[in-house]
Amino acid sequence: MLLLSFFGIFFSSLLLAYNKGYKSANVYLAMFILLCNIIIFINYLYFYHDSKVIRAILLSFPINSAIYLLGPLAFFYVRSILNDNIKFAKYDWLHFLVFLLFVIGRFPYILLGWESKLLIAEDIINHSRINVGNSIFNIFLPTMLNFKLKGFHFSLYVLIIWILIIKPKTIKFSLNEGLNKIKSVNKWLFFFTFIISLLGISLFVIVQHFLNTKNRFVYHNETNIMFSIVFIEFIILIFGLILNPKILYNLPQAKESLEVRSVEVPDSEKSTVEIFSLDIDYIEKIRLLIKNWKEEFKFLDVDSSISSLSKDINLPTYHVTYFFTYVNNEKYIDWRNRLRVEHAIHLMNRKTGYNKTIESMGKKCGFRSYATFIQSFKKVTGKLPKDYLKDLIS
Repeated sequence: MLLLSFFGIFFSSLLLAYNKGYKSANVYLAMFILLCNIIIFINYLYFYHDSKVIRAILLSFPINSAIYLLGPLAFFYVRSILNDNIKFAKYDWLHFLVFLLFVIGRFPYILLGWESKLLIAEDIINHSRINVGNSIFNIFLPTMLNFKLKGFHFSLYVLIIWILIIKPKTIKFSLNEGLNKIKSVNKWLFFFTFIISLLGISLFVIVQHFLNTKNRFVYHNETNIMFSIVFIEFIILIFGLILNPKILYNLPQAKESLEVRSVEVPDSEKSTVEIFSLDIDYIEKIRLLIKNWKEEFKFLDVDSSISSLSKDINLPTYHVTYFFTYVNNEKYIDWRNRLRVEHAIHLMNRKTGYNKTIESMGKKCGFRSYATFIQSFKKVTGKLPKDYLKDLIS
């Protein structure tokens, strides 16, 4: 169990690091998996290690309060995927109200002296009976209320998430690639919600067993299987991500106020292929951001790609790809190479008989190889760079 828990923590940490600086719903997903594994790891130590020092340390930090973050994080993840918008709404802070209540209620115990905490930990270890009415750890949420509320709180969010993904969607699309993308993400959302539903059921069973079993040792032994099931559910969730990495990209944001470009499709396909459209204001926003990016000459970076452009302007790669293909009517790589060639021409025109070698000029303009520079230059101008230079001199 410890090994699997460390694997989950490592995987979610990688996912967080990968999305660092990105406005991505995957941040919520990574936090959800990370907190789940930390909570399981902490509870494993609490239940299966009878060390009063470890027990006192664990009780000193309200780590279990993070369980009240799991439901909101799962909800924000699904909502962000469907809306392609990670931003908080005006009253989203209310989702953290129970979490804050738990943390504040824990303060009196946290402020106890270390010796007092050791005595309490030792009493818990030596006492075989479970005191579900104990309010020493939280002035607002005694043990029984806390356990009942955990299950209800998480189950409520699972229900809300099911409503989110089942209700009819108005997303439109024009490409089979876009259609496959949306189908893939929707399948993942159903899979994700199914797994967290199983987690909710497991949590409910563990809570009920805790409330009905008064002997601590009997409870520990009988819930060992349930903890194992919870671990397996998380491993399935993680491997679902590993085996289908495409779902780490968000759905395209679709709005119906403007049809950007009509796509001719056969009559036989019209029932399954629709028109994907972006709002005109959103398109102009993309256009302006790309214009500013271009004016900073970032296309001269040898590693410039559509992914780096998307990162620089803080927009999903799928949106930028769509913009170039169906609004700008030019693939990103062709657009980037054309700008590089135009920059090379500018350098040539600025000083007749440009004294650098053609190869060094290509590198200065962002081309990784001499052959690509020659090919791109001829595609844009119809001439080889050396011939263009000769015409300038003559």
